[in-house]
Amino acid sequence: MPHFLRTAIGFLLIWAAALPIAGAETPGGAKGATLARQLATPISLSWSNTPLRRALDNLSSAQKLSIVLDRRVDPDQEVRLSLNQEPLGEALKKIAQQLNVGYCQLGPIAYFGPPAMAGQLRTLAALRLEEVKALPPETIRKCLQMRTSHWEDLAEPQHILDQLGQEAGMEVIGASKIPHDLWPAANWPLLTWVDRMTLLAAQFDLTFHVEPDGKRVELIPVPAKIALSRTYQAGKQAASIAKRWAKVVPTAQVTAEGTTIRIVGTLEDHELVEQRLRGTPTQRTTVTAGKEVYQLSIENAALAKVIDQLAERLNLEFTWDRPALERANISSDQLVSVVVQNASLDDLLRAVFKGTGLTFRRKDSAVSIFPADATPKSP
Repeated sequence: MPHFLRTAIGFLLIWAAALPIAGAETPGGAKGATLARQLATPISLSWSNTPLRRALDNLSSAQKLSIVLDRRVDPDQEVRLSLNQEPLGEALKKIAQQLNVGYCQLGPIAYFGPPAMAGQLRTLAALRLEEVKALPPETIRKCLQMRTSHWEDLAEPQHILDQLGQEAGMEVIGASKIPHDLWPAANWPLLTWVDRMTLLAAQFDLTFHVEPDGKRVELIPVPAKIALSRTYQAGKQAASIAKRWAKVVPTAQVTAEGTTIRIVGTLEDHELVEQRLRGTPTQRTTVTAGKEVYQLSIENAALAKVIDQLAERLNLEFTWDRPALERANISSDQLVSVVVQNASLDDLLRAVFKGTGLTFRRKDSAVSIFPADATPKSP
């Protein structure tokens, strides 16, 4: 039996899916689970008629968190706020509410700015990322290069922009759209060139377009509508699943197209959907009279993700017969819903594969997966 089951009487596991966040782990610039832990850390603060710039600088230094205050937010306004043992992420939201501005987390950067821009900044960065990934490899390399950024007091944004262009070996077209301004000193943690350009240009309601040859980047106005369009495999129940997802992301456009679902919305909308695809299954394992029994409850999770979790949690080694799946036109990303109680391991697996067109053969911890009407490979 798997090692953890030997003493697993009444053992409960909650499978949680972390939201994907852009950026890189670096001093003052965490990502992924590291950033999630940082944002969950309780903090206390007391600001009484404190100038905003000084308050945010102190918070940044104390929490080792990079903060960008949009040029359109008055840095000299006074802030009155008292928080006691609030998670850092919630504290940042309350600071934004106090200022009547927006807040979002672009990788390791906490951004405060106009509510409209804060609500679309991450989507804007994701759109630019998708665009550059379709360009030639050398251009992709330039755009995804990660560096820190630093400038001294009274730096001019046009000069910072020129430096970004020189770094990527690109001529900047439309720099005249950026008015003369003087910015305070700043240190940005490791970010892709795309994210740094996004953060700078967005403060002037601009974004950018990189030409395929990678020699020029043009500044362009932020479009009136900013949305990501992505499709998700959903199987035969796509129409009914689309209706449920539309309630989860009410501001997005959700449509079923055959066995797929197309969602047009913000990056945050897609993250909510992907979180549901990964599923948040709960597994309870008990041992009774030497028999292992399992309880599993998941709803509309991608099959491949469920299998990955089972492999990790139950110490199983799964092998997919990919050529056979392709010949049978069966997707490993189709959505499955499973509810089983007090099931044996094989009964649990049968429930997972029910209705997918797939089956399995298990020998100890080795499990082969293949189409139900195909001859299996030996595990």
